[in-house]
Amino acid sequence: MTQPVCSKEVWTTRLRDFLHDCAGSAPSEEHDRIREAVLLLLHDPRPRDDNKPHRAHFDPVAIEAMLGCNASESAVLALIGPNDTFMLSRGMNGTCLATLVMADGSEEMICEAATLSLALLAAYVSKLLTVMERRNQEKSQARLPLGVRLH
Repeated sequence: MTQPVCSKEVWTTRLRDFLHDCAGSAPSEEHDRIREAVLLLLHDPRPRDDNKPHRAHFDPVAIEAMLGCNASESAVLALIGPNDTFMLSRGMNGTCLATLVMADGSEEMICEAATLSLALLAAYVSKLLTVMERRNQEKSQARLPLGVRLH
């Protein structure tokens, strides 16, 4: 996890594995998962869009300080940034759910985990994976010339 990722495919696979790790982690592993998320998101290999701020908009030192104070929810909120719409809930049996809505409102990511922080982190990673899959589908769709439709 400390090695920078060179390819988008390896990074995507690590995100998928991380998503499952969040869902299966115990509350005592919460800080470890947040630290892993910091490393994953700092090494984002996707090309930077000059019209948008860089994806790593968080301060790893500040997140580590929040974890030192047991402020894991605040650390995750700092990690995902202020632009995502989400809702957190906890059931009677202690199960935590996070719902994160895509920016265009087309989809919701709902993730379950042992803590609110882990559930929100999983929902955020799920959103990242969904955005990447959408972009890949848009790129892979073959564009037919207009004349082909007439025949």
